[in-house]
Amino acid sequence: MTRPAVWLTDEQLAKAEREARRFSGAWTGTSGSLASWIIYLVGMVRHFQEQSSVTDDTPSAAEELLAEATRTIKQRRGTYGPPREHFARTVAAVNAIFSQKLREPLTEADWAQIMILDKLARHQGTSRSADTPVDLAGYAACLAECES
Repeated sequence: MTRPAVWLTDEQLAKAEREARRFSGAWTGTSGSLASWIIYLVGMVRHFQEQSSVTDDTPSAAEELLAEATRTIKQRRGTYGPPREHFARTVAAVNAIFSQKLREPLTEADWAQIMILDKLARHQGTSRSADTPVDLAGYAACLAECES
């Protein structure tokens, strides 16, 4: 694969993503949808640029999984906010509901681990899906972020 004549810099991609994020939360309907698509396309361009600059070989299944997990993490962060903030809201509710049963409150990192277990449990049952490895990688990344 040859490098395209026009190559976007990290700064240009970051600016496009910042501007799109600024509008994606503030606008609804078509404008919000367009902003979301721009964020998605910036991720795809980044992925393409990373893949084509690293090697001319076809990416392995593991590399494709990690790239998909990265795209998913970025998309979810735009939708739900950073995992630490999102999980903090969730564990606050769980801790309140189950306060009489818990010896100590759950943490955001605990919740990331619970989500990993939940995804594995669903995969073992009738809700098996092809996106399980991507989701597991994403929740593992959330765990790392919550523990950092």
